Amino acid sequence: MDPRPGSRDGVVNERLELTYLRAGSEPQWERVTHGGVDVTERPDLWTPYETDRRAGFEARIERYRREGLIP
Repeated sequence: MDPRPGSRDGVVNERLELTYLRAGSEPQWERVTHGGVDVTERPDLWTPYETDRRAGFEARIERYRREGLIP
């Protein structure tokens, strides 16, 4: 989970995030990687920080769906 250039910890750019999700993709900074290898599908390899961050991302996805912002 590499930080985006110019990002601030704890601040989510929802407009940009929605752009990715509406295009059928996940923002690359929300994908869990270790040593350049995507391990998003392997939660057993995540750190506690990665687990919390991913849970927050998935909660935002559910909220976007409830609000009708994404299908």
